[in-house]
Amino acid sequence: MDKKLPPNSLQSSKNLFSLNSLADTYNHKGLKFLEKDDYENAITCFFQSLDYDENYSHAYSNIGNALLKKGNYDEAVKMFGDAIKLDEKNSDYHFNLGVALTQCNDYKGAAKAYKECLKITPRNKLAVKFLGNCYKDLRMFPEAIKTYKKLEKLDPKNPEAAFLQSKIHIRHGRFNLGWKMYEYGLKNNIRKPFNGYYNETKTLWDGKPFKGNLLVYGEQGLGDQLNFGTVLKDLLKEKPDVIIKVDARLKQIFKNTYPEITVYGEDDIVPIEDYEKYISLASLCKFFRTHTDDFTNTHFTNYIVANTENPYINDFFNKISGFKIGISWHSFSAENGLNRSLDTDQLSQIVKCKNVNFINIQYGNVLKQIKEVKLLSGKEILKVPFTDITKDINSLASIIKECDLIISIDNSTAHLSASLGHPTWVLLPYSADFRWMEEITSALWYNNTTLIRQEKENDWNGVVDLVCDAIEKSNLNK
Repeated sequence: MDKKLPPNSLQSSKNLFSLNSLADTYNHKGLKFLEKDDYENAITCFFQSLDYDENYSHAYSNIGNALLKKGNYDEAVKMFGDAIKLDEKNSDYHFNLGVALTQCNDYKGAAKAYKECLKITPRNKLAVKFLGNCYKDLRMFPEAIKTYKKLEKLDPKNPEAAFLQSKIHIRHGRFNLGWKMYEYGLKNNIRKPFNGYYNETKTLWDGKPFKGNLLVYGEQGLGDQLNFGTVLKDLLKEKPDVIIKVDARLKQIFKNTYPEITVYGEDDIVPIEDYEKYISLASLCKFFRTHTDDFTNTHFTNYIVANTENPYINDFFNKISGFKIGISWHSFSAENGLNRSLDTDQLSQIVKCKNVNFINIQYGNVLKQIKEVKLLSGKEILKVPFTDITKDINSLASIIKECDLIISIDNSTAHLSASLGHPTWVLLPYSADFRWMEEITSALWYNNTTLIRQEKENDWNGVVDLVCDAIEKSNLNK
């Protein structure tokens, strides 16, 4: 599975030179190729550089950078290690080793590398941030908070440190503090509210009653809008005059569920005379999700999906007998999608369960993975024909409703199924998204949703065994 590097995540010491002029020439030639994302030629040049100077540490580091960008993370780790053996005082080598180890989901190793980097350059803000992220992924939350606070001192004008802390507070139930700090995500466009938010001339809503319409801006991705959109039912009890902008693919679901709300698509223009105040969707939580009771006593039950007009869905399910499990196993998130996703070996172990029909509800181009699973398991993940479940969310929702159970990793499909109130098992990594909270097995945001968590870092096998055992011991596959 591909995992993209965060922008500007690598650090480079371009001013390092070899005493051998030919080694230096090939190294600089390789850097030119690297700037053009021509990784193969870049790597060839860096190795040619080493032919003339086998102790040229920066050539090793540059090979590591090229391999890292190419997605060969294990090989990159080795090259950065070789560079460090030759020059252990170079902070960039330690930093880039940390990046490579993070891509390998080795957060302990990455944390050690970032700490070595900070011994040499203690004010490296990106190293401090990434170290805090490692602590978070290791569920060492006090250390993560302490590290993010250090980042605040180093970079007081950057709101990201406070935003990162907010999610730790929320996942531990410190809602008042957490949602207050979550507002820092609206600075520097971290939360990515929809077009128009930052150009607003109207007044930002403070939660107090007023006459006129409130415009709610959607933000972030599909799953985020579905998740935070559950708060709207409670908003309507306090403020009945609401307009919202959501992803165009969600317009119909929001219209069905909230007929009293005027729903616009993300790129639609809302006439400025139609509303008096505005707010971003997740910011509603600071008013309506400040205690666990706000979740359990919410007026929201589930999103409403109209009966499908897609004849292929009805025909497909009419031909299937027995228990039907919809399954989604992959996240395309550049930030942490690999950490959340099952590989084809792990997926195959679930699909092997006897007397169960597995239905594909995985968005994106996953045809290759489906073919691999069939070879590994001897079973096919069934697919509704002529239906684009990536773009047509209403059809995806209809397929979910036709299944008896949904099993999904943490992605937008999990949020869709859970928010429909459908029986859903969500498979979570060791350090999951903050909205799944900590050490609970029933989702706080949704009814009828069971959380199955990794007990150890990167251990999907334990999760897969639990899922297979639950299917085998229940009446699901009888």
